[in-house]
Amino acid sequence: MNVNSNGYVLGFAVVVCVAMSAALAVTANLLKPAQDAAAEFDRQKNVMAAAGLVTEGDPRPRSELEALYRARVVEQVVDVTTGEVDAQKTRADVVAMKDKADRERYRVVAVAKDAQGNDEVFVLPISGKGLWSTLYGYLALEKDADTVRGITFFKHGETPGLGDEVDNPDWKAKWKGKTVLDGGNLVSVAVKKGRVDPAIAREQAHMVDGLSGATITCNGVTKFVKKDLEAFKPYLSKLWKN
Repeated sequence: MNVNSNGYVLGFAVVVCVAMSAALAVTANLLKPAQDAAAEFDRQKNVMAAAGLVTEGDPRPRSELEALYRARVVEQVVDVTTGEVDAQKTRADVVAMKDKADRERYRVVAVAKDAQGNDEVFVLPISGKGLWSTLYGYLALEKDADTVRGITFFKHGETPGLGDEVDNPDWKAKWKGKTVLDGGNLVSVAVKKGRVDPAIAREQAHMVDGLSGATITCNGVTKFVKKDLEAFKPYLSKLWKN
């Protein structure tokens, strides 16, 4: 066999490529359950961080944090067209939905309970376009469904040092205490270009400081937070009445 021939070299390259592709495919399949579990754990941590059940970089072991989520958080599938909770559906059902209309209709709210089992915080999924990517996160409202408890972002591809400052704990802390209602009307919380003026009551109540050099990301956050709050309005309206 002439190992220097073009045919041999080509055949060898094909065999190596096929073998490596097969090995990578097998490895990916083997690792997928662990990757999915890690992604789910990260999602749960973000829900709890928004609700104030854990802090950024909580040092407790994963098993303890997962147990905390099971003990203190209940997930509800909400039909946002009616505001009713569909007790027959689970988050897994929503994730598996293929139809876009169904995915927009059914959304999952995480309800954090206090030590006595009473509803304490309502954590709503939020998502929308920034500058370079779609941002995914959670907005947590106190039991009055008006006052912000916290906000988190767990997936995005915004510019490092600029748009990705949405992950900055100091900036996220500025959301706490803001309100989404003004005189009974849903106004949401907006990200201002520049700093909030403490002398203007409306800004103090419904705005947070902007991020320097990230105007488009900030505008995106403003738009999709309001959009998602409007989507959940039938559900939130029931809470406001109570």
